[in-house]
Amino acid sequence: MKFSKVLYGMVHLVTPLTFFFIAVIWGHFGLSKPIWVNLSDNLSIIGIYYVGVSILWILNIKSIHKVSEEIENKKG
Repeated sequence: MKFSKVLYGMVHLVTPLTFFFIAVIWGHFGLSKPIWVNLSDNLSIIGIYYVGVSILWILNIKSIHKVSEEIENKKG
């Protein structure tokens, strides 16, 4: 699998979903916040995260492809 696909999956799927589930569980059980307030707060944070990550991804796409090609060439 290409490095850029793995990196994209980690940055855009695994990291935000992990944060979301941990934050919702912590907010509900640890802080005793109502579930709808908790979901609203965490979805807002995820939205801001996606905007920032998308901008950084677009700005660094050439570097990502370059590193991905170097890794693929080293594999064989």
